[in-house]
Amino acid sequence: MNVMLIFFVIGATLFHALKALPGLWWLALLLPMMPLWRHAWLRPWMALFAGAGWSLLFATYMLQQQLPVDRERQDMILDGVIESLPVRQGGLTRFQIRVDRLLDSDGGALDLSRLQLSWFGAGQTLRVGDAWRLKVRLKRPRGMQNPQGHDYERWLFGQGVQAKGYVRKWSGNRRLNAQPASAWMGRVRQSIAAQIDRHTAQPVAAALLKALAVGDKRGIGRAEWRVFTLTGTNHLIAISGLHVGIVAGWLLWVGQWAWRRSERLTLRLPALKAGSVLALLGALTYAALAGFSLPTQRALLMLLATLGSILLGRRLALGRGLLLALFLVVLFDPFAPLSAGFWLSFGAVAVILWSVGGRVAPWRGWRQGVRVQWFVTVGLLPILLLFFGQASLVAPVVNLIMVPWFTLVLVPLVLVGLPILLIPTLASGWFGLLGLIAGYSYELLAWFSSLPFALMVLPEAATWLWASAIAGCLLLLMPGGMPGRLLGAWLFVPVLLTPPQRPDEGELWLTLLDVGQGLACVIETRHRLLLYDTGPGHASGYSAAETAILPYLRAQGHKVVDRVVLSNGDLDHAGGLSRLREQITIKEVLAGEPERTQRARPCRAGERWSWDGVTFQLLHPSAEDRFKHANDRSCVMRIVTGDWTILLPGDIEKEAEKLLLERHGGDLKSRILVAPHHGSATSSSAPFVAAVDPEWTLFSSGYKNSYGFPKHEVVQRWRAQGAETLNTAKTGAIQFRLKPGQVELEPRLYRELNRRYWSDR
Repeated sequence: MNVMLIFFVIGATLFHALKALPGLWWLALLLPMMPLWRHAWLRPWMALFAGAGWSLLFATYMLQQQLPVDRERQDMILDGVIESLPVRQGGLTRFQIRVDRLLDSDGGALDLSRLQLSWFGAGQTLRVGDAWRLKVRLKRPRGMQNPQGHDYERWLFGQGVQAKGYVRKWSGNRRLNAQPASAWMGRVRQSIAAQIDRHTAQPVAAALLKALAVGDKRGIGRAEWRVFTLTGTNHLIAISGLHVGIVAGWLLWVGQWAWRRSERLTLRLPALKAGSVLALLGALTYAALAGFSLPTQRALLMLLATLGSILLGRRLALGRGLLLALFLVVLFDPFAPLSAGFWLSFGAVAVILWSVGGRVAPWRGWRQGVRVQWFVTVGLLPILLLFFGQASLVAPVVNLIMVPWFTLVLVPLVLVGLPILLIPTLASGWFGLLGLIAGYSYELLAWFSSLPFALMVLPEAATWLWASAIAGCLLLLMPGGMPGRLLGAWLFVPVLLTPPQRPDEGELWLTLLDVGQGLACVIETRHRLLLYDTGPGHASGYSAAETAILPYLRAQGHKVVDRVVLSNGDLDHAGGLSRLREQITIKEVLAGEPERTQRARPCRAGERWSWDGVTFQLLHPSAEDRFKHANDRSCVMRIVTGDWTILLPGDIEKEAEKLLLERHGGDLKSRILVAPHHGSATSSSAPFVAAVDPEWTLFSSGYKNSYGFPKHEVVQRWRAQGAETLNTAKTGAIQFRLKPGQVELEPRLYRELNRRYWSDR
């Protein structure tokens, strides 16, 4: 049975690696296989196909419910109920909403069930469970696609989101009277979070207490998450399976102790079973406060399997309970394996169970704690590096301190304080004290995170290197007497020491990242790195630096940016600079509008330099130039390697294009061009197009952006000139690897390379 459960999960997981969705007729293959069930050796393979078929059913239904392409960017009227805790950043509020009714511009009904919405300037406080009528404009659930970047599209699909969009200004936007009874727990969570905010003075401490009490992570900012990441304590911050297990353990002990106080009760029901009932009820309540997140689901299912066996008078091994929980999670949610949290959650429990078993004389006390932490660190290292490309080196020491502190002290004190919230006078004192405790706990974590060796970041590596590291983990986790066990440490060496791939001398890699409506272009030579523009950054918290640029640089093993060139000072080009400066060393910044950028020197025509056999030249602007439009001050760069020439013109418009033609004429001819101003109609004049005459014209724009970039007539103008056109909104990140003497050129299109069956075309 264990083997079949494992194969079912494997089948359901491997299905998500498909690049295209098979037809439902594939399920018919299971029917002729049924008579083969009597052959024991075939049963695991039948379970594998059953798992894949189960995922196929759910995936087919989900994709059939997505927003039709011809309904994108239409004004629609929505009646729905807010299902997630609204996240407010500046004037922007984000939330998920369950659809009760959705009418398109013609009054026709659309069959969608869950949307991700943004509302800028919402005049009222949004609460979970509130029913609203809103005018919305929607797009399909599409995300940016970059090497090693966050796959937002996969996250939306795993969340069951069928469209995303924003709320439009409309006099009819209003809260409806109906408040579904099913949303009462969400309202309780939001109310508890609001009261903790009122009674806790320090914002960071309040955010930490809200996360532990009701799984509300909205108050945890970018800086705080970085501290938790650097110290490997993310799992302690929100309600996790560990917390649910601690609550169940305390209630199991309290329930047994109280039940044994009555002889009559113990005669009716054994104390162990009574304590198990109380533990299950308490765990269920705590998981509900966390919004039934994936880790709490896993913990509930494990508790149900283990404590349920006690109630039924049967004995169930811990390993069997974990496996049964794994199967049930995938059965109820076949998209769960798309989440890194799924693998981290089950992986942690698996290695803990492995660490405490299998010894003739098990260790006790602090020695057992050290052993468990060692197993968790080694066992989860491949998962962390595969999903995130980084892992905390101080996590073993930090968790030895913080795991017992959080689970045995801080979390129980927070839970005891929840009923006290009903008495405001007492709540202020209680949560004032907890705020001090939580604040000092965070300060200790911040100190650990400041250590220079806190984080290990690995560049992207070949598959065989990861296979070697995983094999090394398995060997290190073997029992102490296993021959060759220490060989596991050596199997880690290749992935740690193999240098990342780099261009050869005279070679150049150009990567136009997918940053939505903005621009970020990475230029790599043998030993140097130049970044042309840093993508958008907004007050809402979004920054292309964190979602696209830094993940790519880390995957390539870059720790220093030799030069940043900002074409202009607009947020869609320079918005990511501040985040980059916080997390990576930047030697120098050049800017077309230096007065809008701190610590930047002017970009001036005539400057030239050479890196590793590649020549860089600034063509525009000159110091004496004056323009009507600020975009015409954009820094224009020309890059030459062998027979290949690249032109990066920023946001220049027709006036600057005319000036460039006068000054450089035929020198503007380039084989690769990043189209000026994202394909705006105010750029790409006919004389400029004829002078550049590229083989490839690249557009950096957002999917179905409000500006309509790139304009159709502009794209046609470049195509008529003979250029192949590519748009990051359709292709994801675009990479060219240029070598001297190279004749044929095949761009690497990341949306195609990373395609999965849910990827939007």
